[in-house]
Amino acid sequence: MARLTDTDRKVLLEAKPWTEPEEMRSPRIVEQTPEGRARYCRWATEAAKFYRGTKPVRFTGKHWKL
Repeated sequence: MARLTDTDRKVLLEAKPWTEPEEMRSPRIVEQTPEGRARYCRWATEAAKFYRGTKPVRFTGKHWKL
């Protein structure tokens, strides 16, 4: 890992912590109305787009182990 310069370290230490916006958070309670369920379905669909799946394991080469 590269070393930080003094200016980079100062900027990093002064940076504000990132907080997730409320509209991006996972809904804790789904409203039991058709509109609430629809909002949850839309949120879950968008969140599922980030899932990339598992990569296949290829046992090739000289240095693989089980």
